[in-house]
Amino acid sequence: MSNTVTLDVLVVYNGSIASSSSDLSPSTIAPFARGTSNSSCNAAYAYLLESFASLKLNAGFSSSVDIVGAGSCKSYWTYTNGAWIKNNKRCKTKQIFGKFSPKNETDFALRELLFSNPQVRSFNSFPLFKLFFDKQKTYDALSNYSIPAITLSGKSLKSIKNSVNSLKKIIKSHPNPKDFTQEIILKDRFGAGGRDIYKLKSDDYEGIKAIQGAHPLLSFIIQPLIRFDRGFNYNGKFVSTDIRLIYLKGKIISCYIRMAKNGDFRCNQHQGGSLVYLKLSAIPKAILKQSQAIAKILGKKRALYTLDFLLSNSDNAYLLEGNTGPGLNWDINNPIDQREAKKLIKKIAQEIFSRTQPKPISKSLLCAPHNSRSKNPFWPRASETLCPA
Repeated sequence: MSNTVTLDVLVVYNGSIASSSSDLSPSTIAPFARGTSNSSCNAAYAYLLESFASLKLNAGFSSSVDIVGAGSCKSYWTYTNGAWIKNNKRCKTKQIFGKFSPKNETDFALRELLFSNPQVRSFNSFPLFKLFFDKQKTYDALSNYSIPAITLSGKSLKSIKNSVNSLKKIIKSHPNPKDFTQEIILKDRFGAGGRDIYKLKSDDYEGIKAIQGAHPLLSFIIQPLIRFDRGFNYNGKFVSTDIRLIYLKGKIISCYIRMAKNGDFRCNQHQGGSLVYLKLSAIPKAILKQSQAIAKILGKKRALYTLDFLLSNSDNAYLLEGNTGPGLNWDINNPIDQREAKKLIKKIAQEIFSRTQPKPISKSLLCAPHNSRSKNPFWPRASETLCPA
């Protein structure tokens, strides 16, 4: 197709959040609508595209609704001279940086189409996404490190009671049962951002049923509430805190804590939590030990992912959840957050750059005996060599 532009890398964002560049509305001047909770993403992804440009990579940004083929979208955004530009023409690439989390059959079909050619590569690990997206699967695969979890099997009072009793049996046989309170957390099995999370008494079956009834399309898991309000000490003060470790290529490249606001147990920034970056040396040893064990099990040495932990009041570490799509945006009122987010973006851009470069021919292959080489006529004759003495 003569009008198709070939890109080195294409960012594909969830179409329910990011606007298509094919949207001709005059008010659509950037991928993320101004005045919304996602508007700060405009600066983050502009910086990502600028980082690609500094590495001489031709990059674009598309919405998942633009997907039309393998590594191909019908339109794309670029960022030049401080402005977002709509490119209402088809583009194609072999390298996708996906911020596109399939949640229904349509989404999964679009993702399958996007990667229908094996030459089209994803920066993100899809097997890891599927593991972390489903909180029950996360627990089942990493139960020795995670907070116990049971999926509610039904919506009747009887089935709810059976699920709660199953959770109590797991807690009873747990090595550290005293880490758990008599309250439970009811959580969207496939949720994110601290949304649709509720705290109830473990015997409040009617309350659980009412929440299920108010959200008929959601699947819920139940977990025990951990005693963690005095687990992590920051600057001499105890506060309910979760600890996030960001991994890339098998190594921790960034870490920070999120502290819940007064009176809340949820630490997410979306729920009013505050964020503070820490040095790796400030992370409790129990959490580092658990994270290293989990990273070894996952074995995804090239992947980008995060592991979130809680530290109980008894200094035991628990995996809260994992994530393959950590947010790249920053709090505009927090210069440290901006600086650290930009560091992460640069590392991602550098890793994508390395993946777009041709792999060098190994010296062992060049020095192999003539009869073991390819029959390509451009190989040197047996009397010749490509290797230094």
